[in-house]
Amino acid sequence: MKTIARWSDLEPFGVDPLTGEACSLGYRILCDLTARGRAIIERCLSTEIRSNNWNTGSKDDPNVASVMLVPEMLQPIAVFALLESGCREVWIAERGTFGVEADDTEEQVEMMKRSQKPTRRFAYSGPFKDRNQHQMSGRVL
Repeated sequence: MKTIARWSDLEPFGVDPLTGEACSLGYRILCDLTARGRAIIERCLSTEIRSNNWNTGSKDDPNVASVMLVPEMLQPIAVFALLESGCREVWIAERGTFGVEADDTEEQVEMMKRSQKPTRRFAYSGPFKDRNQHQMSGRVL
């Protein structure tokens, strides 16, 4: 089981929160993104990110872009980060966002359900992951 409960929990997924000082409103958080992080944010927002990176990042996994994100985006980004990292399902609960990994046993899953009491569940289903196919045109939306 993987858990994301704060911005720093997104660092292993390629989203590195830097500072709130970059936003003149004091609202958004400047985040550097690796290629993996950019792909997660792009999937979550269904858009392409073309901004430059603020910091270079590591030599092995460099930053490729930076974005400013509002605090309320933590939960939706966490859902996509966990799904994109291979979790078979993701739950939203009061204490964070939890990803059920492929090797989690049913006993572990049931124990977490009882202790965390998830309010929402997400899982990729069908051949198009987070997209549906329009029945009349056949296009993937």
